[in-house]
Amino acid sequence: MRKIGVFLSSKTDVPAVFRQAVEDVGAWIGCTGRTLVYGGARKGMMEVLAQTVKRNGGRVFGVVPQIIEDRGLVSDTLDVTFRTVDLNDRKAVMNRESDLLVALPGGVGTLDEVFTVMAAATIGTAVRHVVFYNVAGCWDMTIAAIEDLAAKGLIDDNLSRLYSVVTDVAGLARLAGD
Repeated sequence: MRKIGVFLSSKTDVPAVFRQAVEDVGAWIGCTGRTLVYGGARKGMMEVLAQTVKRNGGRVFGVVPQIIEDRGLVSDTLDVTFRTVDLNDRKAVMNRESDLLVALPGGVGTLDEVFTVMAAATIGTAVRHVVFYNVAGCWDMTIAAIEDLAAKGLIDDNLSRLYSVVTDVAGLARLAGD
């Protein structure tokens, strides 16, 4: 698993524990010679992640929707840029280009990205594994909601095969085969 796709917050003012998780994952990607695949913006935790990967020797692939380009928010850290029309196109490219997808703490966009990947996997169009990097219980309610939907019979109860939950880089490294 060489290309690690990461979904995360574009906010700057996040709890310190979330920022530390972003830096830990970025250092792991870089130090292990992997490539980051992410949204390509120089905003908030997205830029912290990209800079940390670069500082630690990794490569950075940015999947940049036109609106990010139009707003002048494309990161200067990118080794490779995939230009996309919109956010839907960006999700498709990230899914295609990543060997593993990690959800660091994030908001509505991160949830949208995770559920898009999981929905595609349930119908077999693009099967990728999602890792919830569950820092300080960030994803507890999301995971509980997925489990509740399965318990109610609204989703396949083997959906759990499509995702894992880790709380640290050691858990992520195990999933990636380190």
